[in-house]
Amino acid sequence: MCGLCGLLGIVHWTEISAHRQAFTGMAAPTVRSERIARTKLINAVLEPRRIKVGDFQAASYVVSSPTGRREIVDDLQAVWTAIERLSGTPVDPLDEGYLQDLAQVRR
Repeated sequence: MCGLCGLLGIVHWTEISAHRQAFTGMAAPTVRSERIARTKLINAVLEPRRIKVGDFQAASYVVSSPTGRREIVDDLQAVWTAIERLSGTPVDPLDEGYLQDLAQVRR
């Protein structure tokens, strides 16, 4: 999200749920609860890389490497770019070695 959108409180489209119930008013999750759930899912996927993603005041994400380096990013696209920058390797969720590591962590 750009600085102006942040000042105006505009939420990026990737930060809002697209499921049917999100717009009915019934059991509609808050942006904050969706971000928490999204962060938990991202951290589960990143566990083999030992990189963590955290929510920062419901406006940004903090990406932390195992060595303690951190980056604050605005949206999900920037999260993946930061992960690649901090780890030094591209993110390939279909890489066979990564999938084996993920399966080991999940056991």
